[in-house]
Amino acid sequence: MADSQKVAPQGLQATITAGLGTLATASCLQWIPADQAQYWAGVASLTVPVIGYLAARIFASMDEPEELTRYKARLLRDLKHQKRILKDKNISKEIKAGISKKYEQTMLKLATANQDYNGQELITD
Repeated sequence: MADSQKVAPQGLQATITAGLGTLATASCLQWIPADQAQYWAGVASLTVPVIGYLAARIFASMDEPEELTRYKARLLRDLKHQKRILKDKNISKEIKAGISKKYEQTMLKLATANQDYNGQELITD
């Protein structure tokens, strides 16, 4: 399971950090007074790697397998329809009770969708 957890790709993180560092030192520091430039260069050297790491993590989290994305979209569609039925006043209480149970099951499936995906396919019990 630990192998399937996503981490920020090191190459992407290095590229983002280098780009942000170059941008900060080459363009932004030219407007800072010379007596404060050393201070801001130090601040930039501490914050740019953190920003690069976070940007790489965000990019890696958006890179979700297509099958998992489709599965989550189907679950979200199901929730939308189930919620619509639960709000409908013309539906009998028995049907609403069954839909309510299905709604809870769908919420659970959506909440555990990432855990249920093993990197190649969905694991169903």
